[in-house]
Amino acid sequence: MTQRFEENADLDNFYSTESLEEWQQIIGADLHYHFGYFRGSEDLETGLKQTVRNFYPYIPRGSRVLDIGCGWGGPGKMLVEECGCAVEGITISTKQAKYCQSIGLNVRCQDVERDEINENYDVLFLLEFLSHIRQKADLLSSLRPLATRLILSVNCVADNYWGERITFGKSMEFCTVSELIHHVESAGWKIKWMQDRRFYSLRTFPLWKENLDRIYGDRQPPGQLAILRSHIDAALRDPVRWSLSFPLIDIVAD
Repeated sequence: MTQRFEENADLDNFYSTESLEEWQQIIGADLHYHFGYFRGSEDLETGLKQTVRNFYPYIPRGSRVLDIGCGWGGPGKMLVEECGCAVEGITISTKQAKYCQSIGLNVRCQDVERDEINENYDVLFLLEFLSHIRQKADLLSSLRPLATRLILSVNCVADNYWGERITFGKSMEFCTVSELIHHVESAGWKIKWMQDRRFYSLRTFPLWKENLDRIYGDRQPPGQLAILRSHIDAALRDPVRWSLSFPLIDIVAD
């Protein structure tokens, strides 16, 4: 399974094909490409930003933060503007890096599984990124000396799940919740706080679907957006069962 994942995942191309405008029409102007946190009927932007704000109690104001898998920079921009943090971002997508740089964010294009990170930080911030990593335990171990705090949000499978783990256009490989905990602790991190955010995130799906349907109707969206629509449709067929099979785990560790 890991070998097939390695052979087919070209993440730079995967995240660099669709236009910026297409992404903004679906995931919002601030380009937060992650699940939100909803307590009720909040709009998409509010829910997406709340996911980031949930971590503010664990990010001291003015912290030096490394945002690994920073995407289009939405969370990093919030940490700069709302928490006064000095944020450096890493993405494997050349298009994402160039966009982030164009709006004033300190972001570089790098494959963290191949290239070492040599600087030190206060906080490592990995928001729904680890599923894209082939050797998850190795990466977490290599990151341990770099910071005193790890903030991690990971799309997982339940411990009793026996289906396919490679998903989302073969760009992601899920681990179980128990495997994730083992990877974190074996790397030398001590978990201080953990939650399953999946049920709070579910409203993200119909809001993304609404945007996809509005823009594309019955037409097939291009590239990764077609994969996103298929993923949404699968989840919304039975949201409760899907949520139980695919927990979304938030972790803060020191």
